Amino acid sequence: ESQIMEHIHNLLQDIKQSHNKVIIFVTNEIGLGIVPDNKLARYFRDIAGRVNREVATAADQVYLTISGVTIELKSQEAHIDG
Repeated sequence: ESQIMEHIHNLLQDIKQSHNKVIIFVTNEIGLGIVPDNKLARYFRDIAGRVNREVATAADQVYLTISGVTIELKSQEAHIDG
């Protein structure tokens, strides 16, 4: 997991340094489904969720599409202290 997150952080840093470029990430939101019944699948789900969170935090815009309906999320982000 630490190697994956290091690669993601490096990729996000490279993207920040590439001015005037549009980068689009497309990923599955796998945390909304049934909890996997085996440890490896749960581990994958958790790591993918952390990767998605890091990318979304760094992104200027974030969209979620469910059943063909797309919602822009980043502008609606709620910041909760505590």
